[in-house]
Amino acid sequence: MQKHLTLWAALLIIAALVLSGCAPRTGAGSSAAMAMDDELVIDLPAIVIDFDTHGHASIGGVPAAEMGAMAGVDLSTLALSADWVNYFSMTNIQHLQVNNAAEGLVVLANGQPVPSLEWDEDSLVATAGALGSLGIAIPVLDKALPLVQQLGIGVIMRFPVAADNDVVPFAVEGDGSAAEMAQAAQAEFLAAVGAPPKINLPIVYQADGSYSVGDLSDADWTALTGVPWHALRLDSGVISGLTGSGITSLDIGTDQDGIHVSLNGNALPSIGWGNGEVQHVLSLAGQMGIWEAYMLGVNMADMMSTVDVLLPVVQTTNATISIYLPGSGMGN
Repeated sequence: MQKHLTLWAALLIIAALVLSGCAPRTGAGSSAAMAMDDELVIDLPAIVIDFDTHGHASIGGVPAAEMGAMAGVDLSTLALSADWVNYFSMTNIQHLQVNNAAEGLVVLANGQPVPSLEWDEDSLVATAGALGSLGIAIPVLDKALPLVQQLGIGVIMRFPVAADNDVVPFAVEGDGSAAEMAQAAQAEFLAAVGAPPKINLPIVYQADGSYSVGDLSDADWTALTGVPWHALRLDSGVISGLTGSGITSLDIGTDQDGIHVSLNGNALPSIGWGNGEVQHVLSLAGQMGIWEAYMLGVNMADMMSTVDVLLPVVQTTNATISIYLPGSGMGN
């Protein structure tokens, strides 16, 4: 009995220390709001893990190693390489946040989101069904995945800030944010063109792997354009494997909110880009020196100017590629 009381006391102390090192979490409260009073729900502030210049982690001012020793758990795996910490500090990456909320799994860098997963209950259930169709068997996944919406948790990894850099808040919104600039650019483009561009591309495959688009076969398109479109044929074994798993259609679409995927007409979790996520990633890549390291000889100023012009066009276009397989009822 004494041993159990000591364990519970240690766990309570650790929980208090962890919560003392928390910060406001983007989307906090959404999981609690959607759950009934008698349902499982965990909705907490974000846990902040601070890394020193050597890569050692601490939570609430307590070294993670000491905290783990109190609970009999090895938390040494929280440590990072000193080289990584130095790289983040040198390139002014002050914090990274992984945040699970009712609406999706959001990843933020320096307080702004990068392309992340968005979901609802139906898309989570559809994901479990899709994995089952593909032969990926995970026990009770169909029951467990919807519970993801009821887990409001987040972790912020914070790195040392160089003396000549201003501190970036955990959440950057409003004027000057990537979201504000991206939405303004999209609004300007839509005002110029009047309506969002629309592209719909239905591709109907036959059992032998050949396909047609708009009542023209791949051979017809090749003859018409001189482009070897038959190279996009699928192996008949791939077709039979997919249909044997019960998969008859796949839709990939884009709009202002992001990239959407549906399997057999059932929407799966989407990738959001409606809040400046792509623009922020591109800015971070430049900040971290990735362009200079991997795109030698490219005039990045000119390239980014071109990207700034094209992104509003791409992100406001309602584009859908629909792939139909035998059994879908299309062209069979």
